Amino acid sequence: MAAVTALLGGAVLWGMLVGVHPMHTSVTDLVHDPRSGQVTIVIRAFVDDFSSAAGGVGDSIAAAYLRGRLSLTDRTGRSVVLKLERVEPAGDAVLLRLRGHAPAGLSGGRLLQALLCDRFDDQVNVVRVAAGLRRVSLLFVAGDEAKTLP
Repeated sequence: MAAVTALLGGAVLWGMLVGVHPMHTSVTDLVHDPRSGQVTIVIRAFVDDFSSAAGGVGDSIAAAYLRGRLSLTDRTGRSVVLKLERVEPAGDAVLLRLRGHAPAGLSGGRLLQALLCDRFDDQVNVVRVAAGLRRVSLLFVAGDEAKTLP
């Protein structure tokens, strides 16, 4: 374990020295309010990765890039329409904020988060799901298909 930690630490330091980050990752927070049916999604990705994959970071560019790479269905199999509310810078990252409505609930629904997997073979997308009192984390890598939400 210490060797892995040292190796990762060295990779991070090397990335800082040459001005790039050594890992391709994003973190997504998906929150579903069972009472209102409101779904809120916030994706945090490195701005340089997102910009190179999408061709920029504007709202319309981001919305077009997300199509087919981020999808959500409710427990009945209906697609949850996700509206991109805004794209905002956050240091070396970009935040993509989306909203949708899933009154039937998400348990048993399906989620795909394939952002940047078409660009980077080593892309890892971590998704933290909060639905009422339930909390679960999902991991997506290149080639993954939609996963069932517990």
